[in-house]
Amino acid sequence: MNTNGSYIDRVHKWGMIWNLSVMVILLLFPVAVGLIFSAAPDPHGLVMGLIATAPLYWAVGVVETFTYVPMLGAGGSYLSFVTGNISNLKLPCALNALEQAGVKANSEEGEVISTIAIAISSIVTTLIIILGVILIVPLTPVLEAPVLQPAFAQMIPALLGGWAWYLSRRTGKSP
Repeated sequence: MNTNGSYIDRVHKWGMIWNLSVMVILLLFPVAVGLIFSAAPDPHGLVMGLIATAPLYWAVGVVETFTYVPMLGAGGSYLSFVTGNISNLKLPCALNALEQAGVKANSEEGEVISTIAIAISSIVTTLIIILGVILIVPLTPVLEAPVLQPAFAQMIPALLGGWAWYLSRRTGKSP
């Protein structure tokens, strides 16, 4: 008899462990910073901010769970919820892998392929970030070249789009 349980049982066990661990780590960071710098938020302001924003995040979390899990499978969903950027990166990678393999998302093969695709996507993203951190110092002279300055001067408007345009027109200042 298999004492380790089925594949899906192990996925749920480890998925819950990792998701809860990441949640604790993410919540401990602001607590640690507050303790190190002896800075605590105003309790009234914190509660009011949570009342204003938390229900939105709860609703999005419920909707995302019901939306993504059938497409990504259990393993892919746990991994995606830990690593983030689901709709822009993880979901397209998983759906493309499923399509290339010719399997359905709700099959056992689909579960494994989706998880592998999302894991590879997460690893590649991490490697690109590491590469960027390593190369930022050697590439600084290139990035500061005068020929590139017009492009960097347009980054804020490009990132913020209409909001930057609206603010620049309202205040009379160029972004």
